[in-house]
Amino acid sequence: MKNILINIFKKNYFFTILKKILKRFEKNTSIEAKNWAISNVNQTIESFCRSIDSPLYDKIKPDLKLIENEAKEKLSKINVRLGGGGNYILLYFLIIKFKPVNIVETGVAAGWTSLVILRAIKKNGQGNLYSSDFPYFRLKNPEQYIGYLAKNEKNKVDWYLDIRGDDLALPEIVNKINNDSIDLFHYDSDKSYSGRANALKTLSSKFNSKTIIIFDDIDNNLHFKDFVEKDKKKFCILEYKGKFLGIVGY
Repeated sequence: MKNILINIFKKNYFFTILKKILKRFEKNTSIEAKNWAISNVNQTIESFCRSIDSPLYDKIKPDLKLIENEAKEKLSKINVRLGGGGNYILLYFLIIKFKPVNIVETGVAAGWTSLVILRAIKKNGQGNLYSSDFPYFRLKNPEQYIGYLAKNEKNKVDWYLDIRGDDLALPEIVNKINNDSIDLFHYDSDKSYSGRANALKTLSSKFNSKTIIIFDDIDNNLHFKDFVEKDKKKFCILEYKGKFLGIVGY
């Protein structure tokens, strides 16, 4: 509680934390969302990747194993739990396969996905990563933990990390991308319906017909269902560690 109070009253965090608290009062549609996700699951992550390029999937497995081992060793040296790794297998595969130039992610946490994305960019020899997150306000000096696993990669690859929260970070990312498009967007931050909707609204001008859009934890609410049904988008739902993610634009 002490750390939460200290972080709440930091100048740049108060209103963002207040918004996060208020979003917890949104209508709970998680049961309906999970039932919809279960009824529409298409494939596992492995079968999805193999349906696109099976030899590539086999080829990248040693890379992923190396990254996993490095990350686990690094996390073992700190006495803080920073959350899981997200769908980094899928992200690494898609980036190696399609070689996106501008990649945007929300929700960095320990930096599992950031690390994988940056390694894939380095392997491709091209690409930029723009990341948005907000500190774990339950921790003391939480800023130090955001992207913890990926910090050594920053000098090797172009990476912009903004930790002010999506409402402030995403408009700044749009400005930095300037006249270019977003080739891949991975959402794994604010789990609320409004948070997801606002992120799409902010970034939509930078999407094109080939932009790959990935939403994690689509079983939290009906946002992804509404998103794909409203625009009649082709989509795929994959199950990962008991949760569900949705993809469009692949």
